Amino acid sequence: MNFLLSLNKKYILFFSIILFLITLLFFSINYIYSLEDKLVDNFNIIPDADITEPRFAINNENEKIFVTAKVGNFINDDKILLEKNVLFKSNNFSIKTETVIFDRNQQTASSNSKSIFNSKNTKISSEGFNIYDNGKKIQFLGKAIVLLKWKFFFILLYV
Repeated sequence: MNFLLSLNKKYILFFSIILFLITLLFFSINYIYSLEDKLVDNFNIIPDADITEPRFAINNENEKIFVTAKVGNFINDDKILLEKNVLFKSNNFSIKTETVIFDRNQQTASSNSKSIFNSKNTKISSEGFNIYDNGKKIQFLGKAIVLLKWKFFFILLYV
């Protein structure tokens, strides 16, 4: 006689239901924990920040440079320390860094942390930068690597 036919069908059904419920419970718990992690990541409570997700702009005659960050702290009435994922973006370029001191009155910004400048045919990695003259001029600080793209050629400069 076949072994499977000799098993009690009630026990097989009971075992299958228990196995299904354990599997369902396992996936439900994993889903709840992943939702909890996403909610905590999206909420991002930063207790020592004066401003969360600050947004500013540097205006000049030629273009507007938008400044965003995750955290901002007031140094004084005009100067703000921007931290975490600081981005300067205009139609012509972008600069990414981690910390910047932004002066709202003078429309200037300076950073002493690693910065990456991207433009259409230029990429500059430096140890910091100064944006002054209402965003018309950018001075790169420290050691810098400049990558220039010209047609099909790349020129790599260490400054």
